[in-house]
Amino acid sequence: MGKFHCKPALAAAISETITSSEVEEKTDNEAMYLKVLERDPRNVEALKVIFYGKMRSGKTEEAVKYVERLIEIEPVEVEWKLLQALNYEMLGELSKAKRLFEDILVDRPLLLRALHGLAMVMHKNHEDAELFEMLSKALEVARSENRVTEERNIRILIAQMNVVKGDLEEGLKKFQELVDDNPRDFRPYLCQGIIYSLLDKAKEAEEQFEIYRSLIPDEFPQRGFLDDVVLAAKTESHDQLKKEFEAQFSYRK
Repeated sequence: MGKFHCKPALAAAISETITSSEVEEKTDNEAMYLKVLERDPRNVEALKVIFYGKMRSGKTEEAVKYVERLIEIEPVEVEWKLLQALNYEMLGELSKAKRLFEDILVDRPLLLRALHGLAMVMHKNHEDAELFEMLSKALEVARSENRVTEERNIRILIAQMNVVKGDLEEGLKKFQELVDDNPRDFRPYLCQGIIYSLLDKAKEAEEQFEIYRSLIPDEFPQRGFLDDVVLAAKTESHDQLKKEFEAQFSYRK
């Protein structure tokens, strides 16, 4: 499903919203906002609209220029730093992306999106052993500070990264542990359904998807996207589904 690449990451979608729908709607009027920038080069709203528009259309090199202007104007806004790092990852500049994600984590060691980004950069750079060590250390910090939500989110990320690495059985095991700890959280069921689909176990997958559907709140902001993920798990080829599962760790384009 090509439209996945216009959606937020699976890992991010089940934890937090990436961008506001308001900004998305405005990207259709990019020409108007370009004119605003001609008059006012430091207009943050116009820069945001154009930046998100460039990302959604895959014009990553152009997007970098706009996000770096946003960082110059709003240097304490972590959103722009995250998206700057993401853009460099998308451009294949993995060393620079890694450094930028690590810089964010110095001040925000449990920031889930930075952990997502760094984990994917390290995976692409064939640093799987190091990435799991990095996530384990973050998990230790969450536990030592009694940050229950962050601890669970990091455990979910670790399980997902096992799947990205290709270790489906280990991913299943870790998601089952998460179910055992909190059977009311819909996220592990969704991910287990995807894994069973990759293992060609349609019956088991549907059982997990049924539980996911019974638990996810109607008002959950990314429900439509996650329902698309379920549909893809049932209809895509295994190779395509695995590629798209991996691609879910890329943020909105």
